[in-house]
Amino acid sequence: MIPVPAAVLDLLAPSFGAAAGDLRHFASGGEEGDGIVYSYPDGTTERLLKVMAFRETDQRRGLLCLNERLQFAHYLGQNGACIAYPRMSPQGRLYETVFHGDHLWVAYTMDIARGETPSPQTWDPDFFRNWGQTVGMLHRLTQDYPSWRASIDPESGEEFLTWREEWQGFYEWCQDDAVREKWVEIKEALEALPVTRDTFGFIHNDPHLWNLLVDGDTITVLDFDVANHQWFATDISIAFQSILYAQTGGLGRPVRDREKLLEFARYFSEGYEREHHLTPEWRDRLDLFIAYRRILLFIVMHGAITSDPEGHAIWKDMILTQPPVLGMGAF
Repeated sequence: MIPVPAAVLDLLAPSFGAAAGDLRHFASGGEEGDGIVYSYPDGTTERLLKVMAFRETDQRRGLLCLNERLQFAHYLGQNGACIAYPRMSPQGRLYETVFHGDHLWVAYTMDIARGETPSPQTWDPDFFRNWGQTVGMLHRLTQDYPSWRASIDPESGEEFLTWREEWQGFYEWCQDDAVREKWVEIKEALEALPVTRDTFGFIHNDPHLWNLLVDGDTITVLDFDVANHQWFATDISIAFQSILYAQTGGLGRPVRDREKLLEFARYFSEGYEREHHLTPEWRDRLDLFIAYRRILLFIVMHGAITSDPEGHAIWKDMILTQPPVLGMGAF
């Protein structure tokens, strides 16, 4: 992550009605993060300002993707979704830019969300239902959003922010030949799935436990930085991630408490059905999307996983054998 020079803050802060001296460091994504977040006062409330840098070779593509994702998140916020809502600048734009040094610096503002990140060991049926309802609401709203199969580059007419692009990026990143072969098999299975307005669209693409803030019964969804055009089942399988990893097995290790996993699935589904219907055939396909997520995380975490040879071997075996996790007709 590139440090933000003081001169950049001096130039960007006034675009949001603030001074650089008003900004306070709030969070950053570490070495692999794409930006730094600051808090600042805005009248009687407090806002967040995210600042990031694009190199010359990344600028056009980076701005295209950022604009699409901010437009989508702004639409969701306007229609009542509880999210880290991106707001317009005083100039009526979703982001502001300045050139400094060798980079284009970009900033956008959003509401500050209240609440706490749940523990991976949390077991609360009401929270699980609310989580399901939150994801279901995003899927209900996205069915009225103009972009649903892909975003279109206005200059070239080419599609971007697609599931195939995501798949290709991880294919190129993967360092294990056997895992790469299974990744190809996953793609072949996905290619055979129907793409319909009620099952596919612009989605959050990362609504796991660590992208939620919980304040009583209110769940706020954070971080639309990887929002993409995908099947709704993708979001649902990602919501299962923390349970599969921390409580029941099924992600990097075999399922050890299937009844508990199915109980979570029932609670989550009860909430999801308040907003959108998941048909039985898509419930039966969730194992495919869990397998997709298992490989994706294996690729992302490869360095850390290889430091644990036993864990690495078990995780890889789960990828190669792809055992049933939820199974057919499970809930």
